Amino acid sequence: MKITEFLQARIAEDEAVARAASPGPWHTNAESTEVLASDDIEVAEGFALSGTQLRATTEHIARYDPARVLAECAAKRAIIEDWEDPEDDGVWEGYDYGCALTTDRAARALAAAYSDHQDYQQEWAA
Repeated sequence: MKITEFLQARIAEDEAVARAASPGPWHTNAESTEVLASDDIEVAEGFALSGTQLRATTEHIARYDPARVLAECAAKRAIIEDWEDPEDDGVWEGYDYGCALTTDRAARALAAAYSDHQDYQQEWAA
């Protein structure tokens, strides 16, 4: 399996879960103890946590709502499509930073987020 095929499969999985979830954007209630969908239906409750950890956890869940996941899936797909362009020379010029990022390094970095997946190959480790 090529690394881009691996990434496309993980993106498809992320997208399927996001599409099946309650619609976003999500937000927390006034006390940050619950995560609510766009229609104010409770998505998650931080009942087992306390204080700062509870608020941080519910804010984290709300921040990574289905709408954001879908946007990230689209962005990752656009990047991969650019890599698969036959006219691409495999290097992105970083004019602001004076460096070049190879598509191989970028693909490895994206794949690292899925390193716990059974299809992840250790040779992709960045």
